[in-house]
Amino acid sequence: MKTFVRVAEEGSFSAAARFFGLTPSAVSRQVSQLEDELGARLFHRTTRKQSLTEAGETFLQHARRIIADLEEARLAVNRLADVPAGSLHVATEADFAVAFLAPILPIFLKQYPLVQVHMTMGTGTIDLVESGIDLAIRVGHLDDSSLIARKIATNSSLVCASPAYLEEYGIPLHPNELAGHNCLSFRSRPDKNHWSFQTSDGSLDVPILGRLNVNSLMFLREAAVASVGIVMIPRWMVDNQLNDGQLTPILEKFSLEPPSTPVHAVFSHNRHLAPKVRAFVDFLAERMNKL
Repeated sequence: MKTFVRVAEEGSFSAAARFFGLTPSAVSRQVSQLEDELGARLFHRTTRKQSLTEAGETFLQHARRIIADLEEARLAVNRLADVPAGSLHVATEADFAVAFLAPILPIFLKQYPLVQVHMTMGTGTIDLVESGIDLAIRVGHLDDSSLIARKIATNSSLVCASPAYLEEYGIPLHPNELAGHNCLSFRSRPDKNHWSFQTSDGSLDVPILGRLNVNSLMFLREAAVASVGIVMIPRWMVDNQLNDGQLTPILEKFSLEPPSTPVHAVFSHNRHLAPKVRAFVDFLAERMNKL
C-alpha cells in the first residue's frame, strides 16, 4: 500500500523504486499484486508516466488514511512500551479484592492516571488466556501450569476472636483447648476440618467442630467481630480489626502450620510484559510487604 501511494505521488515506478531502494520491476510487481487483490486496475500505464484510474483515485484516499492510522497505532504502542497506560484487567478472589485491593487502588490510579483497571472477582480459577485477563492475584500454593508467576508477598495467618467472646467463654491457652470452643471454619467440610500447630512436642492437628462453615473470609471476619466464635484467618484480612481492638490474637506462642502461604501475581507470559502490568505488580509487592 505504501508503494502504491509513493508511485501515485511520484508519478512513476522508477521514482518510487529510488525512494524505497528497489528496482522498478519490483515496484511494478507490488502494484500488480495489489491490483490482483483488489480486482481493479489502479494505474493507466505508459512508457513515461503512470496516471491513476478512477479506482486508483478512490483507493488512494483510503490508503493514505490507513497508512496514517497505522503510523498513529505504532506510535501509540511505542508510548505504551515506556509509560504505564491502557486497560488493565485483573482477576482475584473477592475477599482479597475488597479487603486489600479496594483501600489501596485509589493510590495506584492516582499514581498512574493513564491506566484504567477492570477487576474480575470470584472464588474460582479463571483461564487468563481465554478471558483476556492481564494478570491474576492468587493466594496460596499454585498448581503446576504453563503460566508465569511472580511471588509478591508471604501471607501469614493467626487465630483470633473478639474480646466479648473471650470474656464470655474464656481464652484458650493451648491448641487442645479449642475443642471446647466454637471455631469458625473456611472452605472445609465440617466433619473433616482441623487446624495445625507447632508445639514443643511437635506438630499437632486439632479437630475443629464449629457451628459455622463458609467460603468467604470477609463473612468469617464479620462473624468473629460479632462474637460468634474463634477464627483462623489471614492477617491482611483483620489488620484494621486488630488495630481497633475488635479482635484479639490468641495462641500466639504456637506457630501455625504451614506458617505462611505465598501470594502470587500470575500472567500468561513475561515476554514484552506491558508497563501497566509491571507497574501494578510492583505496586502490590511494595504494599503487601508493609503488612
